[in-house]
This record gives sequence, structure tokens and C-alpha cells, in this order.
Amino acid sequence: MNIKLLLTGITLLIIGLLMYFNVRKRKPASEETNWKGQLPPQFTQFWIWAIVGIVVGVVLILKSL
Repeated sequence: MNIKLLLTGITLLIIGLLMYFNVRKRKPASEETNWKGQLPPQFTQFWIWAIVGIVVGVVLILKSL
């Protein structure tokens, strides 16, 4: 078992989950939100980074075992 890989995977998984729970509460800027919030490309990019962090974290945890 590779401890360094395991800790890196756990860290990325936690960061990805925190990003996911944070972005789930937000809405992109639009007329509905009176143009408050992130621009749609930034909103999409944040979603992508959250999903990538979760997937890479799980892969690294499984690889370390």
C-alpha cells in the first residue's frame, strides 16, 4: 500500500466534494438572479473541476490499495 498516493487521493476527494457541495448551492449569473453570481463559463469550469477532483481522488485511492 502506497501511503503517499492514498493521502493524495483522500485530499483530492475531500477537495472535490467540498467544491461540489459549494457549487451545488450557487446559480450562474442570469436575468433570473439579477446578474449576480458567476458567469456561465466560470460556473461550468467550477463544476468540471469538482467532478475531476472527485474522480481522480477515487482513482488514486483505488490505485494505492
